[in-house]
Amino acid sequence: MFKMIRELMIINQSGIALFYHNFINNERLDDEQSLASYFDIICRFTKRNFKESLKTLTLDSYIFFFYTHSSRYHLVLKCTNKNIDKNLLESISERILEEFLKKYKEALKDFNGEVSIFQSFPELLSNILDLKTKIRNTPIL
Repeated sequence: MFKMIRELMIINQSGIALFYHNFINNERLDDEQSLASYFDIICRFTKRNFKESLKTLTLDSYIFFFYTHSSRYHLVLKCTNKNIDKNLLESISERILEEFLKKYKEALKDFNGEVSIFQSFPELLSNILDLKTKIRNTPIL
């Protein structure tokens, strides 16, 4: 099965990684907070200096897909550098962020920096991605 999405990160308005998930294995990033800050900075830089939102960042092996929700939360998908469907990724990203914001609405209001409260999100994430796969009949993971 073709695996397009490798990793996912949700970043709040302050550049803090609230949630990180690796779809390939259970490995964590060494410093996901630094990466989240970097992504937040380049998103703000492009918005301020070029008056456009950053949508993708291409490396040799991967494409990072950026989605900014109206709430100013960011979702970053690390994808393989082959045949990405930007419309599908945007639809998936919007749905993931909306479900995340709905599920953790109260925790996000009083967020104190503790990200462990978001650890139960992979269960809902799997349901969202399975639903999108069935609708489009396209393997996402």
